[in-house]
Amino acid sequence: MKIPVVKRYSKKEFDIIYLDTSDILFSRSFRGEIYYQTKDELYARVSTFEEHERFLELEGFKKVDRCYLVQMEKVELFDTERHRLYFEKQPVGKDAPSAPVSTAHRAEITSVQMTSDAYSEGARHRLNTSSNMSKI
Repeated sequence: MKIPVVKRYSKKEFDIIYLDTSDILFSRSFRGEIYYQTKDELYARVSTFEEHERFLELEGFKKVDRCYLVQMEKVELFDTERHRLYFEKQPVGKDAPSAPVSTAHRAEITSVQMTSDAYSEGARHRLNTSSNMSKI
């Protein structure tokens, strides 16, 4: 099995790599962080939001707000009035799973198609993940 780990070059520079668990000699905890020792290197567990962001971007996630990473393939709807992404075609109630899209990231969530929902009155758009980008 392979697990994502951090290969650090300095405090700010790092790569996320997949480490085969059969290559791990031992694991240890030090100052609240988990480390994996192989024959040649010491790797850290993915733990900070920045590290998670870099790892999840490789898996198709996109940062849409300071604290939100969204799996874009799961998005069904973009509400242009509330600036929220929904994971259901017709979200029901305020508890429907959703993620906010910040002003800084709205330009990245720009390729949209109108849904056929009559109740939406143009406020809700279905996300189109093609490469054609247009400003909302």
